[in-house]
Amino acid sequence: MHFLNLPEFDPALGVNTNNHNKFPFISSADGLFEPNADPFNYRSQFFPFKKIELDHENHFYVSEPNLQLIFQPGIAKKGTILLENINSISEEYITELKSHFYKGYQAGLGNFKEELGPTYNSLNIAHQQEMLAAFITECHEYLYFEGFAIPQALFSLGYIQANLVLSYKEYQNIKELTKQSVTELKPAEPTQSPKSKELISNTNYPKIGIKYFMSDIINLWMVLVDIHQYHPQTLIQEFKSEKEIKTLLGSIFIDLSNKRSLLPDAPHRLYELPQNYQVILNLLMHATYKLNYTYTNLKLSPYAKILKDTFSTYGGIEVDYIGSNITKKLNDAILIIQDLQDSSRAKNAVEILKKIPQYDHYFKRR
Repeated sequence: MHFLNLPEFDPALGVNTNNHNKFPFISSADGLFEPNADPFNYRSQFFPFKKIELDHENHFYVSEPNLQLIFQPGIAKKGTILLENINSISEEYITELKSHFYKGYQAGLGNFKEELGPTYNSLNIAHQQEMLAAFITECHEYLYFEGFAIPQALFSLGYIQANLVLSYKEYQNIKELTKQSVTELKPAEPTQSPKSKELISNTNYPKIGIKYFMSDIINLWMVLVDIHQYHPQTLIQEFKSEKEIKTLLGSIFIDLSNKRSLLPDAPHRLYELPQNYQVILNLLMHATYKLNYTYTNLKLSPYAKILKDTFSTYGGIEVDYIGSNITKKLNDAILIIQDLQDSSRAKNAVEILKKIPQYDHYFKRR
């Protein structure tokens, strides 16, 4: 277990953003920031970090993709990084964010050996590599900037980033020294937090376990029964009853939030839906992912795969593309649901969406 002395950090959940209301929310013009779904390739000889220059003497390295984007030179002038989803970020504010991150980065450089622990130096080389591989994976999984510009959280991210850089360097140095005599080790299994939950296989399809309140997830997806009312000429009523929605959810999710499941154990199937359902499905699945993430730490990619496997509207689209573009039209989807003023299901869905901190800025403007 590592990073126990970090501010705004929980070993089970990662960097804590509960104090987000006091600080600005940062996002990209292309959508919300998502975690890196790819595992960290610590075996690669290709240096997987981007160098960020502070001045002629000071710099740091970053692998977290959202911070790479924010910290790149000239990004403020492009106007593609937004505060509260409205105003472009300023160069001065980016400098302030870098300062918070760099303070944590320097602290992480100084405490690297302490984080490895006193037993590291007593291990043989093979076990040192195993330990470093696991530590690298752990650092990589914790490195996720959601968009909340909390100084203590940025400090913690900088601290973890420095430990990832040094553990990668240490691993590569050992590998170089021993490549003639030590057989390549198998990649370490990802280190998961106690609350992490893998995909759960039920029947022949791997369903996702939902530990967030299933009653809220059901009420969120119930809006599909009324969504055709937004534009009856182009949106066909594909789901006609609440039972059909529960069957849909029971075919892709497993209820882990209740002793007695609120969902049927339904077999997976492909739903034939028109293209204009995609914007709503993106919102519902992304919201489900965000609500469940706090309890499971499961990344976005499995949810994107379910969209592709379950709805014909995603036919021919790669899973990675679905995941990277899933937030681009969230604002449009939320507007559609809010416009269903006569639908109690839509009103329930809006109240559930408001529980997601990253969606705050969509509702503040209304």
